[in-house]
Amino acid sequence: MNNTLSSKEIIKVFIFLSILIFTSSCIAESQVTKTEKNLLKIQKEINQLNQNIKKNTKAKKDLSTELKAKEKKISKTKKELYKIKKKFKTNKNKIKKLNKQLVNLKKEIKLKKKSLSSRLYQAYTNGNPGYFQMYLDGLNPSQISRESYYIGYYSKQQNVEIKSIKNAYIEIEITKKLVNKKLKKVASLKKRKEKNAKKLLKQKKEKTKIIKKINKKLLSQKKKKQKLIQNEKKLTSIFKTLLKKIKADATKKSSKKINADNKSIPDSKFDGIDFKKLKGKLKLPVKGKIIHKFNSKRKDTGVAWKGLFIKAKEGRDVYAVASGKVVFSDWIKGFGNIIIIDHGKGYMSLYGNNSSLIKDSNDIVKGGSVIAIVGNSGGNLTNGLYYELRKDSKPFNPLKWTSLK
Repeated sequence: MNNTLSSKEIIKVFIFLSILIFTSSCIAESQVTKTEKNLLKIQKEINQLNQNIKKNTKAKKDLSTELKAKEKKISKTKKELYKIKKKFKTNKNKIKKLNKQLVNLKKEIKLKKKSLSSRLYQAYTNGNPGYFQMYLDGLNPSQISRESYYIGYYSKQQNVEIKSIKNAYIEIEITKKLVNKKLKKVASLKKRKEKNAKKLLKQKKEKTKIIKKINKKLLSQKKKKQKLIQNEKKLTSIFKTLLKKIKADATKKSSKKINADNKSIPDSKFDGIDFKKLKGKLKLPVKGKIIHKFNSKRKDTGVAWKGLFIKAKEGRDVYAVASGKVVFSDWIKGFGNIIIIDHGKGYMSLYGNNSSLIKDSNDIVKGGSVIAIVGNSGGNLTNGLYYELRKDSKPFNPLKWTSLK
């Protein structure tokens, strides 16, 4: 058998190899082109996604700024409304008191008139004897003169008293009209403020709705968790800064102590006592249902709660748990309208998610003072109060310090 290849066979092999190399080259080029196209497509999608994220982030930032402004306006309006309602109640009580005084004066006039009428009737039925008749009756001139003087004096005095009561009655009627005028003015102002508050709340709801939609598009569970951790770090940083400031102020003014007024205010019986001695004696700052407890895990992120969330009706008063000084009163992203009270020796209490803040920074408050109004702010959709207790900026369980009786 001949093992050598003929020239024709060599040519065939060459052609076959050439075809094979060319085919392989075409396949490789096709794969590179396809991969390159896919890569360009992915890069284009990434660029588009980056643009969308940038656009949504900017839109959310703008809306958050608008939301902050709206919530600050709502807070201011509700604070004004709170004061107007108080004034309205005072004027109503004044009217009630004046009406009572008018009723008493009417009774007094009636009694005086009745007494005078009775006297005049007796004088008429018995006859009003002249000097001659009195003389015939055996009365001496001095007695006659005295009797006539007493009758005249009594009638005159009764008329003076009735006139005085009528003048008092007229004065009260004038005062009542003035108070009624004030009441109408306050009622009109109250109506306008309530209308304005409703309008602002409607705008706030619209902004919150849009933010919620953007959040659904933009945020993942991981980003939410990161945001909460950042907020927590921010809050801890605020506490540390405040603590340093308080310690510095205490060093400068060690000889000066601020004494809060201890006059009879509900739930202020512990004012003046060291906060650390109030464990197990404090009351919750608002009536409502505890729906999230300290150290329990959040369902959406798994991050632990650093305080309590008390679900409560919007518009309810929020009370200071103990006396102290307001060291922070403003809006914070993630916490809404927030108040922080310093109770001394590193102890602080925090009240977040409010619709309105009644007290301002540097205000001295007593236990039981109204400091805010319940609502929802900072992007939270649930009405209620977020409440924390801290010692040297570290949170601890408020329930262990609370009496729920």
